[in-house]
Amino acid sequence: MIQYLKYYFIFALLLTSTAVCSQNFNTKSPLCNTCENELSLKFESTSFFKNNEYFNEFTKGFTGIGYFAKPSLQYYFTKNTKVNAGVFLQQYSGLEKLSQVIPVFSVQQRLLKNTDVIFGSIHGSLSHQLEEPLFRFDRYYQNNVEYGLQALHKSKFVTADLWLQWENYIFKNDTEQEELQAGMVFKFNVFSKDKFSLQVPLQMLMYHKGGQIDVSPNAAISLFNGASGLSFKQVLKNNNNLTYESLFFWYRGLLLPQSGINTQAFNNGSAWYFKLKHHIKNINYSIGYWTANKFIAPKGEYLFLSISENDSTFAEAKRSLLTAKGAYTYNISKSVKIEVRADAYYDTINSSFDYSYGLYLLLNEDFFIKKLKPKPSTSKK
Repeated sequence: MIQYLKYYFIFALLLTSTAVCSQNFNTKSPLCNTCENELSLKFESTSFFKNNEYFNEFTKGFTGIGYFAKPSLQYYFTKNTKVNAGVFLQQYSGLEKLSQVIPVFSVQQRLLKNTDVIFGSIHGSLSHQLEEPLFRFDRYYQNNVEYGLQALHKSKFVTADLWLQWENYIFKNDTEQEELQAGMVFKFNVFSKDKFSLQVPLQMLMYHKGGQIDVSPNAAISLFNGASGLSFKQVLKNNNNLTYESLFFWYRGLLLPQSGINTQAFNNGSAWYFKLKHHIKNINYSIGYWTANKFIAPKGEYLFLSISENDSTFAEAKRSLLTAKGAYTYNISKSVKIEVRADAYYDTINSSFDYSYGLYLLLNEDFFIKKLKPKPSTSKK
């Protein structure tokens, strides 16, 4: 009886307090039309504490605690061309040295009025705004830096993010396989009038592991994921709205091997996710229902999947979850946010309850250094 009361208390806490929306972790920054020839210092940092209380066959609980920082110099060659160069530093609490030191470099170029392209360190991780079954939240602090090529578009009717991320580059005769990921996230604004609006989201991911110049004995694999559906929003008052989402997910494996470490338990699968979300001022919370059959997503949260993170021999075709999520965001200043997040998952098939909670302090600021005057060009007559 005490155990059930504990679960009831946690669910009640989740539904009345809340959590962090991935939108608050969005690091996409538009180009500045008045910043030509400006040099500045950009500082981004997140201090994180995330505790996963997971007790199931699909993934195990753990605690992530530490910080990462990304200081960089930012220079505008023109109002349409920006360069960033810096370093990504990460340290987990309890370690005496940094766990990651990664140079970051990117060039952002505006090609059209509403379209930018980025080479190098792209706006990745939670900035893609992928659904949780396709992208696990913990990857925000575990694999934050993404390198590749990205195109961003934003207009009245369409918002788009297309990218190619190279996870493991190989040379001739390498013993490892190359790994890459290609994705696209669209939001189509179908209808908007008065207090009602309708969006059609479309998300697609392709994960490939293989290559032709390596000497690895492992077979190549290509896994495809997608999600689409309807998102209906009703504005109740200012900073107070309801959103209902009905999303269909799919998974396909291409030319999967029958044996070896790249073998997959299922060749294809699908799922539905129904969500009701409420936003009021600094509070966001939601409830949802997930039902899946043979669904696999290489970067997704394992609680939603039909395979196990810890045991490659374990798989369960049918999955069914009730979810409750919440988030509270406090804006200390324009550049400093503190956020509290809590998530709960109830597996209706296995009658198991899992939950997580976290605390995050986010800093994001640009410090103007000076406006540089390009050296005038000289030409000999």
